[in-house]
Amino acid sequence: MKDDRRKQIEALVARREAVTMEELREEFGVSMNTIRSDVAYLADTGAVEKVYGGVRALQRQEVPLFTQRAQLHTEEKRRIAQCAQTRVEDGDTLYIDAGTTTMHLIDCLDPLKHVTVVTGNLYVVHQAYDKPQVELIVLPGVMNRRTNSVADVSTLEFLGRYQFAKAFMGASGVSPEGRLNVSTYIEYELKKLAAAQSRQTWLLLDGGKFGESSLMSYGTLEDMTEVITGPCCPEECRDLCARKNVKLTLAE
Repeated sequence: MKDDRRKQIEALVARREAVTMEELREEFGVSMNTIRSDVAYLADTGAVEKVYGGVRALQRQEVPLFTQRAQLHTEEKRRIAQCAQTRVEDGDTLYIDAGTTTMHLIDCLDPLKHVTVVTGNLYVVHQAYDKPQVELIVLPGVMNRRTNSVADVSTLEFLGRYQFAKAFMGASGVSPEGRLNVSTYIEYELKKLAAAQSRQTWLLLDGGKFGESSLMSYGTLEDMTEVITGPCCPEECRDLCARKNVKLTLAE
């Protein structure tokens, strides 16, 4: 109940850009102390910004449209996905995250291995139609054109029902400290939940995403079973993975 309300508050603030504390109290029918606690939590996670008498949406750097990002480093992303598919075993239940690298995994799956795929990645949903070895479970939600995926409160509720053998995760970037960046609160919740529900997790992303900082992160490199990236991965990241004993594979 509390988590759902906080997600709804974040969505309301994003939609209106600014909301007073009294408006939030009336909208959600709870005490002012409860609203203050919710707003403090959301501000700590970087979802909103507290201002005098209310709260407002943070001005974040816009994430480029999916169609723009999908055209960048395409061959590198395909090689990363091809490397990642060798970690899939017959009978696995997989979570495939939103992203322009993770999406290629569906095209690389071995047709002799029967797997169950849970995803809100709309490219994966489309490509799975012609793959009879894939049992597809599609997450519900509202389409986000910037990520070509679905995401809202209902997505979280549905995702929470499943456990995965393996999750193949993306991120908008990796900070110099190894934090896995996200750009919205709903992405933070979805990715954090999917990783927690999986026995093993792989991070798939091209080498150009290292070194970027963000207000929110759903985890760290140490949380991953393995990081698979391209040969242009910077030396700083290679050193960081070595220091933290994180398995790093470069897809040549």
